[in-house]
Amino acid sequence: MNRLAPLATLLALLLALSACGAAPQEEAPPAGDSSPAEEAVTLEDLYGASYQTYIIDTITMQMGNRMDKDPDVAYFPITDHAPLTDYAAIDETTAFQIDGDGNIVILFPAGTVTDESHGQQSFRFPKP
Repeated sequence: MNRLAPLATLLALLLALSACGAAPQEEAPPAGDSSPAEEAVTLEDLYGASYQTYIIDTITMQMGNRMDKDPDVAYFPITDHAPLTDYAAIDETTAFQIDGDGNIVILFPAGTVTDESHGQQSFRFPKP
C-alpha cells in the first residue's frame, strides 16, 4: 500500500477547501458609470473655518471637567499649562469617528494627553 496516497488526498482536499474560502473578486463598474468617488469629510467641513479653536477649547474644557470629577486623572495640557497642540495635532490630519447618534468623537492614543495607564482618551462633540 502506498503511504503517500492518503497524504496526497488530504492535501488535495485542503487546497480545495481553501479555494472555497477565497474572497470574491470585485466587479468593475459598468462602462459609462461616472459616479463621483466619495471624498473624506474633514473637521473643517463639519465645523467651519474656525474648527481648530472650537475643537481645542472644547477638548480643554472636557479635560478640566474630567479632572474635577476624578483627581487621579491628570491631563498634560492642563497640569503643564500648555496648549493641547503641544501634545496632539488638531488639523486636517486629525482622525475622528462619527458615533451612532451622529456626534463627532476624537480619539487620542494612550499616553498622548494623560498617563498611558488611563488608556485611550475620547472626546465627543455634538453633531454639527
